[in-house]
Amino acid sequence: MPNWSAIEASFVNQTHAQQLGELAACLARLNSWLEKSANRDLVPLLIEESLVYLSLIKQKNEINNFEFNELQNSLQTWKQEWLNILDKPKETAHIRVTVSNWSQQILDMSGLLTSKSMSA
Repeated sequence: MPNWSAIEASFVNQTHAQQLGELAACLARLNSWLEKSANRDLVPLLIEESLVYLSLIKQKNEINNFEFNELQNSLQTWKQEWLNILDKPKETAHIRVTVSNWSQQILDMSGLLTSKSMSA
């Protein structure tokens, strides 16, 4: 089991852009692990990690926008329903597409890959 306290302590010391980048990376890892059916036992941990990051981002930056709430609701649903979803290829494919889109959207929001931030 991950040391959530240590993960949270490290995360809160990052800039907002880095936090968004970390969330985007976590969602990308989730997408990857969903693809690997032999390793799907890690999926609930990645969902939990994403939820922790999202909660900390919303808390620190007082963000309560519709998009982050939508992502949070989806992650919570997948976490609760994971045992029912696990062996359903259509549902896992849908989740993969969704988290991939979210990952890219959040990475774009972070600004980490813009030419200005790349030169820093």
